Amino acid sequence: MIKAVLFDLDDTLYDEQQFVEVGFKAVSQYISEKYGVDKNAFYQVLLDVLRKEGRGYTFDIALKNFGLYKKELIPKLVKVYREHNPQLSLFPDASVALSKLNGDYKLGLITDGNVRVQRKKIQTLGIKDFFDVIIFTHKYGKRKHKPHPFSYQEAMRKLDVEPSEAVYVGDDPHKDFASAKKLGMFTIRVLRGKYKNIRLDKAFEADYEVQSLIEISDICAKI
Repeated sequence: MIKAVLFDLDDTLYDEQQFVEVGFKAVSQYISEKYGVDKNAFYQVLLDVLRKEGRGYTFDIALKNFGLYKKELIPKLVKVYREHNPQLSLFPDASVALSKLNGDYKLGLITDGNVRVQRKKIQTLGIKDFFDVIIFTHKYGKRKHKPHPFSYQEAMRKLDVEPSEAVYVGDDPHKDFASAKKLGMFTIRVLRGKYKNIRLDKAFEADYEVQSLIEISDICAKI
């Protein structure tokens, strides 16, 4: 019998691209004011670099494109990006699912990333009160980020449930499901976002797949 449902945050409950775009706009505004660069042009380069190269050196590459690269400037841009005021909204199905599951199950949230940033996202989304426990993996060091089993174990310990009584819901097969499955949890993958069409070995895939989070309650009732 399922007693607890645990969720990933980014790209599971809301579209993380919302956060990225507003953050990039804040960075572009900063660069424009400091160096007289067209903010729209810099913003577009940031988006293009992210799409082509992925995360890691987005700011470095964009600055080099404009002949502005200075190693010491990167931490400042990261600070601007992290401290901007995000404009976020839940996926419509996430709002419905959380309301539907609340009360019937204990709810938890496990999220990687800078703790201050993730807290701000949760505050902006207005979802803190839905959850009985929220695990910020970064508090315990990057080594404890998913797929490390620590966060799942800690969440279940705080919720006082066994692995066979818990479901984990996420979107990224690279890190969301393998450890949870090894611990004995059930797993559900919502098919959307940048990983929607990614397929990995069975060990990394979830037990169930859904198009909408609204389907979770029916799955939990059948397990």
